[in-house]
Amino acid sequence: MRTNFNMENQVITMVRGDTLSFGVVIEDQFGELMDIDSAYLACKKNYTDAENVFKKTLGDGITKADTGTYIVRVAPEDTANVEAGQYFYDLRVGDDSDLFTIMKGVINIEHDIT
Repeated sequence: MRTNFNMENQVITMVRGDTLSFGVVIEDQFGELMDIDSAYLACKKNYTDAENVFKKTLGDGITKADTGTYIVRVAPEDTANVEAGQYFYDLRVGDDSDLFTIMKGVINIEHDIT
């Protein structure tokens, strides 16, 4: 499997308590759209932390929109009580026994005003 992108060290900036939503397209080695068995978006304060700030999985925050197309959604309540600052994340997808980290980097969570 391959994805339409492999983004490392990507910075996402969001406001605490807002919705974060983006799409991901998954293709095989021939460029054909394909479905995946698993997907995980994990966010931690530090790389070595045992606990996630939030975690989204296929069926719980990651949904299939169409063949090979998925929507990742972090709901407002996932970050409403999170301290503003810098966090680390990765997005992993799986097919059969293969796992691929297709996106990772930093999430800057900014203070909300309202």
